[in-house]
Formats: sequence, structure tokens, C-alpha cells
Amino acid sequence: MTEEVRMARGAALATAAAAPVVLGLAWYAAGSKGLLGAAFGLLLAIAFFSATLLAVGAAGRVQPDLMLPAAVLTFAFKMTVIGLLLFLLRDTTAFDRESFALALVAGTVVYLAAEIRFAMRARIPYVVTDEKQAGPR
Repeated sequence: MTEEVRMARGAALATAAAAPVVLGLAWYAAGSKGLLGAAFGLLLAIAFFSATLLAVGAAGRVQPDLMLPAAVLTFAFKMTVIGLLLFLLRDTTAFDRESFALALVAGTVVYLAAEIRFAMRARIPYVVTDEKQAGPR
């Protein structure tokens, strides 16, 4: 299992661990529609951030120079999808939009905090030296 898959899984599990609190607050504030909106917001945060992490990781395994274009293209695609979703659901009464928005923000914060924690603990070298080219000391 690659490091980015472990990181995505760990961050998704951390977000899922925070889900009962977020879902409970949404249900308390807005009832079943709040619960549905919060669940949708949390799932959207997990899906979008995991997609970015996995796409950039896959591009980095192919060629490290492709990581930035992969990140930019993934970001553009996600913004298009979220814009389309928000446009299509602008008049919806199926779920509470405030609960959706707050759960999306909460899911984003928890996911990114977990991702940062996993990245800081990962044993990934960020400086690679070649002893042969270093010369005598």
C-alpha cells in the first residue's frame, strides 16, 4: 500500500470519527433534513480531498514533474463539479443547506488536520542527496 493511500485512508477515518458529533449537532439543529445535509457535506469533503491526494500521488509515481499539473487539473475538476452541484441543488428542500455547509467545513478541517498529522509523521525524504556527486569532505 502506497503512502498516499495510507494517508487518505487515515484522514478519511479521522473525518468519519468526527462524523457522529457533526451529525448529532446537525440533527439537533435541523432535524432529519439537517442530518441528511450534514452527511452529504461530510461525504463530499472526504471524496474530494481523497481524490486529490490519490491523483497527485499517482502522478508522482509516474513522474514527479507531473504532480503540480495533476494537482491543478484535479482542483479545476473539483471546482467544476462543486459549482455544478451547488447550481443544481440551489433550490433544494431535500436537506438543510446550512447543515450541509457547516458539515463540509468541519469535514474539511478535520480531514486536512489529519492529513497534515500523517504527513508530518511519514518517513518521506524531502531532500535526496547523491553521495557520489557531493565530492570529498
